[in-house]
Amino acid sequence: MSTQRQARSPKPIPDPLDPEETLRIERPWRPRLAIMAILAGVLPVIANVLQILATRDLPRDPKTVVSVPDALTSYASGSQGGGLHGFQAEQVAAYGDKAGLIVASSIATAIGLLLAAPVLHGLLRGAFRRRPSFPKWFLWLPFIGVTIFAIGSSLGLSYRAIHMSDFAGLPLAEQTNHAASDAFQSAGDDLGPLLAISGVAQMLFAVSIGAAGLSAMNVGLITRAMGIIGVILAVLVVIPIVDQQGFLRSFWLIAIGFLLLNRWPGGRPVAWDDGRPHPWPTRAEQMEALERAAAAKKNQTSPAQDGDEPAPTPKSSGNRRKRRK
Repeated sequence: MSTQRQARSPKPIPDPLDPEETLRIERPWRPRLAIMAILAGVLPVIANVLQILATRDLPRDPKTVVSVPDALTSYASGSQGGGLHGFQAEQVAAYGDKAGLIVASSIATAIGLLLAAPVLHGLLRGAFRRRPSFPKWFLWLPFIGVTIFAIGSSLGLSYRAIHMSDFAGLPLAEQTNHAASDAFQSAGDDLGPLLAISGVAQMLFAVSIGAAGLSAMNVGLITRAMGIIGVILAVLVVIPIVDQQGFLRSFWLIAIGFLLLNRWPGGRPVAWDDGRPHPWPTRAEQMEALERAAAAKKNQTSPAQDGDEPAPTPKSSGNRRKRRK
């Protein structure tokens, strides 16, 4: 029995759909898609500015942290009423005073995400029409994942802000650390199912943005750099270790918007104009093209023929000086 495995035949690349129909479908919505992409990139920046304004006046003085002896003294004297007003209570009260900015920031973020869904759908649809290599139902994944994630995260943040605003409206004697902890805990308990659903939708959003960037790059709709950034963003959506404020995602969406408007350096890729796939060359293909160009340049410089070679110049024999005896 032979131990060699039979080599699998490579999967054939599917033919693109009708290019003329593709262009007829894409021309009307391409400018609108570009505007949506730019707004989807600008709105998270506005949301971050609102977050900065909301957290600008937060108490950060370490003197407000009450030590254990001070806490026991305050409880013994009865000056703190039913609890201790310390650093945690001041933090929650400060957030509660700026609840309007927090809610506005969450709404701006949600609208930006909702505008990003058609952009991702457009990239996937453009890639599918040029190379239908994935199921057609996959085109609607951005609308499902992004919509649920946007609404869920916005409702969760707004609900917490409302709880903190209720805490800030309490009399000062009731604004204790224990009450602040209860405000956070009760909001978390109420949002448990919503946060679970939003977490699943966040994974779908990550898959959507990674698939859109990779698929559009493979057929030449976006540049190789934009495709790589899209794959990186898919990881950062789930594990935001670097781009916690979403600035990289904003840049990516704005860049796609300008590319669709043909205002990006280098122009719009030709795949948008003929409805056919134009995959970017691989590293091996680039090296082969460079070698062919070098060989062609070398062949253009023909060597000198033998009859045209100049005759060698004879060496001159100078007069020898006679030595005197």
